[in-house]
Amino acid sequence: MKKGAIFKILRVVVVLAIALGVMKALIVLKPEAERIIPTETGRLVEVFPVEPQSVTLAVESYGTVQPRRMLKLVAEVRGQIVELHPAFEEGGFIGKDDVMVRIDPRDYQLDVESRKAQIRQTDAELMRLDQELQNLETTIRIGRDNVTISRSELDRQRLLVERNVIAQSTVDKIEQQYLNNLERLQNLENQKALIEPRREMLRAQRQMTRVMLQQAALNLQRTQITAPFEGWVVDKMVEVGELVNVGQVVGSIYQAGALEIEAQIPVRDLKWLPLPVSDQNPLKAEVIFDAAGEQQSWPARVVRQKARMDDTTRTLPLIVEADSAPDKEKQPSSVRLRPGMFVTTRIFGRKIENAFVLPRHLVYADNVVYTLVGDRLHIKPVGVLRAYREKIIIENGLSAGDLIVRTPLSAAIEGMKLRISQ
Repeated sequence: MKKGAIFKILRVVVVLAIALGVMKALIVLKPEAERIIPTETGRLVEVFPVEPQSVTLAVESYGTVQPRRMLKLVAEVRGQIVELHPAFEEGGFIGKDDVMVRIDPRDYQLDVESRKAQIRQTDAELMRLDQELQNLETTIRIGRDNVTISRSELDRQRLLVERNVIAQSTVDKIEQQYLNNLERLQNLENQKALIEPRREMLRAQRQMTRVMLQQAALNLQRTQITAPFEGWVVDKMVEVGELVNVGQVVGSIYQAGALEIEAQIPVRDLKWLPLPVSDQNPLKAEVIFDAAGEQQSWPARVVRQKARMDDTTRTLPLIVEADSAPDKEKQPSSVRLRPGMFVTTRIFGRKIENAFVLPRHLVYADNVVYTLVGDRLHIKPVGVLRAYREKIIIENGLSAGDLIVRTPLSAAIEGMKLRISQ
């Protein structure tokens, strides 16, 4: 065997011997293990105290905004359109009593003047008739005097005939004159009797002309189509120079600040609302619109409920009126409450006193909450009044100052020890 191989073997043997020696020394010199008794420290948790509070229950629904008052503008007279309001365009704002459409009024103005002239003519006829009556009354008085005189003369002549003073032919002439005077008086009386019917006919004619004047004036007024309220133009269907007929639709507008939403309320949520509602007993509400993640709200109120439930959704429709002031609507804004918007309606109902509100995740199965009493876990059953969004409203089972465990606990056991995180 070569000398180099022997040297390598001896080196390995020496290393193994040294390692065995060190191992034996460690075993002999190792310290004896001390017995440690484990102590219970408890899980580290976060807690917070609860206090009773007054809670107003709210019911949410969804619906589409509709105008409360929307009018179709209709031409009531025939004619050519001569003027349109500058804002009478789709989306334009019209003030109350603004003239939106003006129809050529000249024909109707001439009609008014013609009726006025007819009334003046009838008044002149009545004045002439009054003067004729005065003249007749004067002539009748003269005629009566003539009849009286001729009658006296006839009586005198008859006495003379009886005395054979004059001839009978003379009496006959005087009698004929008397009869002529009497006939003329009767004719005058007949003419006077016809005066009153003629006057009544003229009065009726004047009254009829006045009615026709009122109709003409009304037609003249109808040549201007005005806005009965402040509103927004929805449609414009005519242009200047166009000929419109009676009954033709020229556009439509809806009242600014007068919007409503039909909120469909499920049967299960009706108990939270004090029904029925009316204009005299409205419910407060708000309308919420989500515009690209940014919410905007408007005050509103529930003014009435419909007479029947929706037989498709089994919900009760409530009418929510949005209180959107016209002056705010006129301000330029990309988000304005408009018809056609799909919005959320939040209706505020019953008010609950001394209720406790907890996050939904802190109320566990079987309606229990984890509380800390001293340094021990106490699992409390609670009476849940309502689960709403991410919150739960508790009506009983908790007391003021109870410490609620906020930290999630797995395998929670009644009485387990806990530590409050500082």
